[in-house]
Amino acid sequence: MKPGFLFRLSVIVSALFAAGLQISAAAGFVAPADCLSIAQPHSSAVWKGQDLTVNYIYSADQGQMELSGNIRFSESMSMGFALLHDFRLSVIFLDQDGRVLEQKGLVTSRGGFDPIPFQTRLTLPPGAVSMAFSYQGQAVDSASGGGGGGFNSFWYSPVH
Repeated sequence: MKPGFLFRLSVIVSALFAAGLQISAAAGFVAPADCLSIAQPHSSAVWKGQDLTVNYIYSADQGQMELSGNIRFSESMSMGFALLHDFRLSVIFLDQDGRVLEQKGLVTSRGGFDPIPFQTRLTLPPGAVSMAFSYQGQAVDSASGGGGGGFNSFWYSPVH
């Protein structure tokens, strides 16, 4: 072998190793308390966040999941604000260690704070044993009447 070959090879391997660490670190983890098991083939449950509650039902079979439910906003959100802007709810699939495998959007909405239904069929990523929810949105203050002022951003992400 040529003397420079081993040096170049070690530099390439080191760079690939560093890139792999950055990718896995960027994926993130979810604490066990925030992980919702998907071990059963069928289940219904309620997940409660600070700003909303998600009532959901899932059915999983052969790498596919049917996920449906509705989102109800907390009283402080629905009574204190007039309009909902750019709301998004996502599901995050996790492996047995709580490592993020994939995140998929479930619903986007604008308008009022009426319950928001959702229903979707998803392909489960290999190794998924639990899931978590994340959300983000903006609420417009009642006093502004939706006229461009008084925005309140709200969000939740369990990923660390």
